[in-house]
Amino acid sequence: MRFLKMSLLLILSLFLTGCWDALELEEQAYVVAVGMDLGEGDNYYITYQIGNPQVGSSDRANAEREPASEIITVLAPDKISARELANVSVSRRVTFSHAKTFIISEELAKSEKFLEVFEAVTRDPQIKRQMDIIISKERAEDFIRNNNPVLETRPHKNYELMDERWKASGLVPASTINRFLQREEEDAGGFLAIYATIGKTDTKANGMEDKYKAGEVDKTGGNTLQMIGAAVIKEGRMIGTINGEENRLTLLLRPHTEATSWYATYPDPYKKEKHLTARILRQGKPKIKVDVSQSKPIITVEAPVKMQILLMRSFIDYVDDQEKQKFLTKAIEGYLNEASMVLVKKAQNELKVDIFQWSLSARKEFLTIPEFEDYNWIDKFPQADVRVNFKVQITNFGKQLKPININKIKE
Repeated sequence: MRFLKMSLLLILSLFLTGCWDALELEEQAYVVAVGMDLGEGDNYYITYQIGNPQVGSSDRANAEREPASEIITVLAPDKISARELANVSVSRRVTFSHAKTFIISEELAKSEKFLEVFEAVTRDPQIKRQMDIIISKERAEDFIRNNNPVLETRPHKNYELMDERWKASGLVPASTINRFLQREEEDAGGFLAIYATIGKTDTKANGMEDKYKAGEVDKTGGNTLQMIGAAVIKEGRMIGTINGEENRLTLLLRPHTEATSWYATYPDPYKKEKHLTARILRQGKPKIKVDVSQSKPIITVEAPVKMQILLMRSFIDYVDDQEKQKFLTKAIEGYLNEASMVLVKKAQNELKVDIFQWSLSARKEFLTIPEFEDYNWIDKFPQADVRVNFKVQITNFGKQLKPININKIKE
């Protein structure tokens, strides 16, 4: 009996030794951003931005002269093995448990190696699938090294806040590793990744706030980072880009999206050289019908949208004149319909991929997944007959009911 008790105690003691491989916080180096570029041969240049935990914390008094992060670049076969190489100069153990951003150069995204990058990413238990994917116009190393936020001293917070801006502006898509893997597994449409650059490349002044891609915004001062538009990924490779307005239209036409409101400008129908500024409120999900009984699919989309008109530069009184309100509503509907059809044609003829996730609605028309796969939606979409119809409801004209009487002011 005594031997049995001793045996039980020895067995139980095995479960009390779970801290043998524990590491203290100060023994770990937390990577906040990972960058990948094409390297020599079958290797990659992998950049780690390691946050300094003292900067921005309650211990900042002891780290006034310390940099906010340490950035290192190594040549390695993949991002996991690069972690071991990083420790030739980093004294702490490199960990990905706090990494939030994955930056890939456009050159790599357009190459045949883009998809294999995610092979190692999906197998490492430290890497979270909620990491945001950013496609940079320049090398990812240059993007990380030259991204110098003015307001945020902690690099991880800067990436986190910037990536969250898509929900408030709609100018960039929701772009995570998990969403990318879902689109690739479905093999029925394209994936939109955040498109960014670290400086101006080709400024294009067009009088609108969203018809830009990264690098085209005329901006002076502050951080040189520009994050607007999306990179289109099809079958594991980047095939093109869309601008901020096109990304917004995509969000309005998709069956599911978390972005529900933003501010936009539209031409005034009575004075086309002037613009109206409105707050867009997505009113529920669009009604998407897909007819697959014909030789080519017929897609009908009805998208309800609410608007608050906040600025009328033409000084036209839309508040009291109901006929003018109806004309304004029809004009904005016409603008959205026309812009959407231009985008649809671009997706069909130039990109040749469904970026609207209409495949989710088409899939419901089949009894089984194999039947849907045999239908081959990715090849059928470019031939589809698409009809888009926006339903706009103007809810109010802001706090000021009537426009300023400009003639009275001039008098």
